[in-house]
Amino acid sequence: MLLSCQQPRERVTTPAFYHWQTRLELSPQEQSLVKELGVQRLYVKFFDVDWDPELQAPVPLAQVELAPESYSGLELAPTVFLTNRTLERLSGAEVPGLAGKIHDKIFSLAAQDSSLHIREVQMDCDWTATTREAYFELLGRLRGMLRERGVSLSATIRLHQARFPARTGVPPADRGILMFYNIGQLQQWEEPNSILNLEAAEPYLKGYEPYPLPLGLALPLFRWGVLFRDGEMIKLINNLTEERLAESPKFQALGPARYEVLEGTFLEGHYLYPGDRIRLEAVAPEQLFAAAERLRELPWPDTLEVVFYHLDGVAVSQYAPEVLDSLYKQLARE
Repeated sequence: MLLSCQQPRERVTTPAFYHWQTRLELSPQEQSLVKELGVQRLYVKFFDVDWDPELQAPVPLAQVELAPESYSGLELAPTVFLTNRTLERLSGAEVPGLAGKIHDKIFSLAAQDSSLHIREVQMDCDWTATTREAYFELLGRLRGMLRERGVSLSATIRLHQARFPARTGVPPADRGILMFYNIGQLQQWEEPNSILNLEAAEPYLKGYEPYPLPLGLALPLFRWGVLFRDGEMIKLINNLTEERLAESPKFQALGPARYEVLEGTFLEGHYLYPGDRIRLEAVAPEQLFAAAERLRELPWPDTLEVVFYHLDGVAVSQYAPEVLDSLYKQLARE
């Protein structure tokens, strides 16, 4: 009887955003959304690291440009996306050098904003069994360099990695962010929504145990079109809307969020051929709330950071501040 009278324990939840565009210059609408939600931190992609086949070496790509006046008062956490193919081609002897180059590039770019005080750096990489050793060594060396500056290191964690840490390994970082999106079968035409598919996620959520690292949670606010040609997925077209296709006679609706190209045409800089097919994917607020309802039952830390991916015009136009406010607060209840 005493147990039945106890109030559900509340964890503390805080909102944050990823910023994944090359130039960090928040629009007035983005600034307003950040302010209304009480966001204090942006995880900003500073650059990608990919393998250059001509140089036979890893190179930095899509380096960030900072416009400090547009994000005044916000804490930035530089984030670096590292492709798995880079790790596949990197020799063991080259790992320490790459860690040093990533460290130096981060702080070189951060110098664009003389007032910037970095407290955390994040690495984003979907490592595999064959690249785990190299990636974890890179993280360990980078973490050591960051500690000398008083900076912590976090790492992104995919759902299968969080569910089976003994099998996939636990990265040597101070904490992680569980990326709760891109869960479905992207390359299968029949997939209902590869961005957020709770049915596909459930086998990983059932029996979920506390992860060895403190975790935050990332939820999706993006949309795209998945382009298929001759039955194979060949390209993603970011921010593609239903209206863009429905209003053109060059596309024929096949069903909800499914279209076929009737006439060769350019779409968002991509040339499409007759017979190409497009599956539109987005995440409605009700899908996010359903995900939050399921996820709040998991064993999170007492303080949970909820990071929305990502801050841009789509997020501003599609999700009202009160929706996102209710969403991250829903995760406070256990």
